[in-house]
Amino acid sequence: MAKNFTFDGALMFPFRAAHARSFIWKYTLAFGVVGTALTGLFIFFAKDAMFSFVDTMTQLEASGTDDPSVIFGAMARALATFTPWIVLGTLASWVVWAMFTTATQRRYIRDEDFSLGFGPDEVRMMGTGFVWYAAQWAFSLIPLLIMWPVFGSVTDFYDGTITEDQFVRAMFGRVGYVMLAMLVTFPLLVFLATRFSPVFAMTVKEEKVAFGDAWIVSRNRFWPILGAYLIIALVGGMAIGLVSSLAQMILMPAMMNMNIVTQDDMPDLRALFTPAVMISMLVYMFVRLSLSGLLMHVVHAPAAFAARHDPRGSIDDALRVKDFE
Repeated sequence: MAKNFTFDGALMFPFRAAHARSFIWKYTLAFGVVGTALTGLFIFFAKDAMFSFVDTMTQLEASGTDDPSVIFGAMARALATFTPWIVLGTLASWVVWAMFTTATQRRYIRDEDFSLGFGPDEVRMMGTGFVWYAAQWAFSLIPLLIMWPVFGSVTDFYDGTITEDQFVRAMFGRVGYVMLAMLVTFPLLVFLATRFSPVFAMTVKEEKVAFGDAWIVSRNRFWPILGAYLIIALVGGMAIGLVSSLAQMILMPAMMNMNIVTQDDMPDLRALFTPAVMISMLVYMFVRLSLSGLLMHVVHAPAAFAARHDPRGSIDDALRVKDFE
């Protein structure tokens, strides 16, 4: 059963899995529509908070103050009005991500056609996603913790407690530690992410948050999974970049006619909220999000292929057995 897992199979699985002719375009269009609608609603309802933040930054620049306590205090107060929308947007994105990721894994693991819903599978996927991204966030905290003492040095420098030379030496010293930490942690992050990558498929297959099972099905398959993922991600990323550039060129005339008013080199965001500009931005957003959704679906395939060919019992073998029952 384990021998059925191959690099070629992992690489081409998105185009050989069930419903290859219908699933991909349904998924792509649905992701674009839902993502564009949610982003548009977020911008519409949060625009006053965004205006307030930009106005605060403009006032700070006009005041000419360089006191860090004044600057950070004003920024904190401005962000406070924006925080509820960020929280709401994050929760909505989490739910939508779980719905589309579950739809992806139902195709790869259960051979189901495209459908969106919210049930036990999606709830378990939300739990898996929370652990997955929390672990990545924990890794990203390492550079922040190393640089944390430097933030205090900024105030000390402006207060005259330390000299400019001492501040620069402290800054560059910490940057060196950050680079060293990244050299150590990045390969470890890649290894762990690859070994645990089948967890999304295994969550649907086993109907539980299955990090332990993911580790088992990726054993001795690290390089095929990583290699297939990198090829798909690189080719897909370049294709998205090319199409996005073409979309920007096509929509650029509408952007050039928006007549943004600037104050001290800061654009007035209110000028963006005109029908021509908003329609152009939404069209571009739809193109970009549709392609991003397609890439998200495709890059899950190598790890899902490993989960499908679990060495403890392949799904394909189980399906063949059912033909005789």
